[in-house]
Amino acid sequence: MKESISVAIPVYNRAAWISKTLDHIFEQSIPVDEVVLCDDGSTDNLEQALEPYRSRVKLIQIENSGPAIARKTAIENSQGDWIALCDSDDFWRPDHIESFLSAKAKFPESNLYFANFITTDEPDHTKFEFAPEGWFEQLTGELWRESKHFYRCEQPFLRALLEFQACFQSCLLFKRELYQATGGICKHVSRWPSEDFHLTARMAAISDGVICTKQTVLINKHGENFSAEYVKNLEGEVSILLDLLDQGLLPETLLEMVEQQKDQFTKRLFRSYYWTSQFTKAVELARGIPGHSFSLRDRARLAIAFVRGRLSL
Repeated sequence: MKESISVAIPVYNRAAWISKTLDHIFEQSIPVDEVVLCDDGSTDNLEQALEPYRSRVKLIQIENSGPAIARKTAIENSQGDWIALCDSDDFWRPDHIESFLSAKAKFPESNLYFANFITTDEPDHTKFEFAPEGWFEQLTGELWRESKHFYRCEQPFLRALLEFQACFQSCLLFKRELYQATGGICKHVSRWPSEDFHLTARMAAISDGVICTKQTVLINKHGENFSAEYVKNLEGEVSILLDLLDQGLLPETLLEMVEQQKDQFTKRLFRSYYWTSQFTKAVELARGIPGHSFSLRDRARLAIAFVRGRLSL
């Protein structure tokens, strides 16, 4: 029996982008079964932009609630056996769904899939090419071969994602049963930076995942300041790891590893605050980091941050 595929798209003030995103979805070599959009209280002319597609999409409108709740609403109002996520300003190549189905045929027991991608600010290299040495082997247990496009992930592959996050929403498909097994998207993270990783991490902890090394998605990057965006996303990731631990949302076998990674993320955030001259934040964050885990260089940074923070008061 053929399993159906629904596409879930959260959208907020993307009237200028949504038609291109939908065109790429409807131009797939193998069509999807359903496209569900959740309009998160847009204030632009989104309805007008969607008018040519109204017979081909299901549109749900809510008050502005943040991207996670909009994504949750789209997913939970869809009917497909598989959910394909796509952000409202990203583009699929025509073979994105076809590649997924090829991977599924090769690994029929899998319940999660994600593809390689490029971004508009780094169009000459795929995301996987930026991975640190040894990451791909950690993720798959195998060496990368140019002739092989699909690999099964080592379980649980959360460990690899915490080393290098390469599982982006617009590249991700998962079975509805997996989504339900995680408890779905949590509303309280809806406006957090990097909120999408809250769900991705929980799925990576329990799923039977498959990756595609071919690039089948283009992620559009908008002109935000890199350092500001990096710090904001890192703040979100630290908050997410703390929440996953505090709320008991991960298997017990992973708690020690995630705790260690949380400490590494926190130290990375401390250094980022220091490098961006947010000295008061650096000092406040350092109070929650065990002193013995600080390197000599970090201790020097903390001393400088303390002095400069006091001088700025």
